[in-house]
Amino acid sequence: MTKDVKQKLHPALIAVLAVLGILFLVRLLPISITLEPTSPNRTAPDEGVPLPPPTSTPTTPPLALATDPISEGAIGSLRVSNQTKHPIRVVLLSPSTSGEPTPDAQPAHWDFAPEEGREKGLVLSLPEKELQLQPGDILVAFAQDGSQRYWGPYVVGQTKAPGWKANGAEWRLVLRP
Repeated sequence: MTKDVKQKLHPALIAVLAVLGILFLVRLLPISITLEPTSPNRTAPDEGVPLPPPTSTPTTPPLALATDPISEGAIGSLRVSNQTKHPIRVVLLSPSTSGEPTPDAQPAHWDFAPEEGREKGLVLSLPEKELQLQPGDILVAFAQDGSQRYWGPYVVGQTKAPGWKANGAEWRLVLRP
């Protein structure tokens, strides 16, 4: 090869190898593309015609956080709504009235599939006895899919959640993304 051809080929070869290297590296990266829905008043590109409004099916409103004032001795059941896309474990530690866990106090836990109980929530129970949540009990929830998401800790009657619903005598914990 002549010296002239070598000088022109060398930078072109380096450029091609660089592009191939970048493409290889980009392929290794976890990239996701999120598409956002268009609003009804936007027009489609190149058409000038407004897009039709998105159709939706009516649904029951999701369970709202209860906000009734907490009365003295507010003891009741626990209703949990998983409104997230994560599988979640809810854990309860119920200390004795003195604030110290009793020797027989065992933590209890319940597992929820993604969006399980989303609309109305699910009332939790224990195998041996009825679950009665009371002020001072501690709740925490965490995702089981490796996303490292968690909710809580919640101290019943002291933190904003769970909320007390006097009508029905239940505590409500709504887990949102």
